Amino acid sequence: MAPRTPVNTDAVPAPGGAFSLGIHTNHLVFTAGQVGADPSGKLRPTFAQQVEQAIDNLELVLQAANSTLAHVVKSTCFLADPADFAEFNEIYARRFSAPLPARSTVGVRFAGAGDLLFEIEAVAVTREVDE
Repeated sequence: MAPRTPVNTDAVPAPGGAFSLGIHTNHLVFTAGQVGADPSGKLRPTFAQQVEQAIDNLELVLQAANSTLAHVVKSTCFLADPADFAEFNEIYARRFSAPLPARSTVGVRFAGAGDLLFEIEAVAVTREVDE
């Protein structure tokens, strides 16, 4: 079995449950969902700000695992309100480069999560694949 190494960084809010920020194995990184909270854990106030912050947080987790947004092969995005899809898609298209990752986007109800409006998780390859 390939080793599974947890991904750790103090640059994003610490996990609030029994999970890792990410797992690195066999040149792949699997991230936990990242939300629009700053490093202190405070959620940004608007939908667009939460999307930007969540992608910033995802980028920091990937960097901690020797990867980047450009190395993402699959993302899953969760919207509290599907009516926000167009705004989300515009931000996403600006932050990810071609070839764009495969993506699933779903509307969800974040039970007990207060003002959480967006979450993103990803699978990426590490930079070693480029070498």
